[in-house]
Amino acid sequence: MMQFYCESLDSYQRLRTREVRVGELLLGNFHPIRVQTMTTTDTMDTMATVQQSIRCIEAGSELIRITAPSKNEAENLLVIKTSSEKEVIQHR
Repeated sequence: MMQFYCESLDSYQRLRTREVRVGELLLGNFHPIRVQTMTTTDTMDTMATVQQSIRCIEAGSELIRITAPSKNEAENLLVIKTSSEKEVIQHR
């Protein structure tokens, strides 16, 4: 039997999807739709990425994605995470 993308044109029904956990945040299935964004800063610019992340959180974002196109950026993610935790504590 073929599953249609949209069962009805005049009534809304969410499709069942796979549940995914990102940290403590649950996504998919019948969990609420989450507000997410992606930084536009250079991932090697730690403080700019941290500051932009804080602004995104203040604007209501629940999930922030940061690009890591190479090994250097991937290694800097730990520095960003540590710096973010310190900034959030100071910011409170």
